Amino acid sequence: MLDKSALEERIAMRIAKATEALQQSFELAGPLVEASHTLANTLLNDGKILVLGTGSSAALAQIFVANMMHQFERDRPALPAIALSSDVVTISSLADQPNTDQYARQIKALGKAGDCVLVISATGTRANVIQSVVAAHEANLPVIALTGGDGGEIAPLLNFGDSEIRVRSNHPTTVREQHLMIVHCLSELIDHQIFG
Repeated sequence: MLDKSALEERIAMRIAKATEALQQSFELAGPLVEASHTLANTLLNDGKILVLGTGSSAALAQIFVANMMHQFERDRPALPAIALSSDVVTISSLADQPNTDQYARQIKALGKAGDCVLVISATGTRANVIQSVVAAHEANLPVIALTGGDGGEIAPLLNFGDSEIRVRSNHPTTVREQHLMIVHCLSELIDHQIFG
C-alpha cells in the first residue's frame, strides 16, 4: 500500500492538471458565446435542443437537459431539450441496429427544422457520436460540439453554422471536468439571453 504522502502527491497532480485546463478555458469565452447564441435562438424560435454523449458524457448531456427543463440558477419556465442517451428502452432497442445508429436514428426521427444538436465527447472518436453529427447535417440541424484534445473525428465534420468548444487536453477525465463547467456556462448564458 502506498504511503499517505504518495497519495497526496497524486491528488496534487490531478488538481494541477484540472487547474491548468481551467486557466486555459479563458480562451473558450468566444466559442461559448457563439454557441450560446445558437442555442438561445433555437429556443426563442420554438425549436428544441437534442443532446447526446456516451458514457460520462451522457451524464453531462443529462445535466444540461435538467438545467433546461427544470432550472439552472433561477426559477423560470422549462426550456425544451431532450437527452437522447437517457431512454434506456430506446437505447437498448437500438442495440439491435448497427451501433453507429444509436443517436442518428433518434435525430432523424425527432429533429425538425429549427432544432439543434448538442454533442458532448471527450475524445471525438465514438462511431455513434460521429454518425450523429452526420445525421444532424443531413437534417440541416446546426451542431454544437463539446470536444477535447484535437477534436477527434468530430471536428473535421463541422460546417459553417456549427460551433466547437474544444478543451485543449488529451486527458479525457480532465476534458470531462471542463465540459461540466462549459455545460454550466452555456446554461447561464442561455438563461441570461432569454430571460435577462
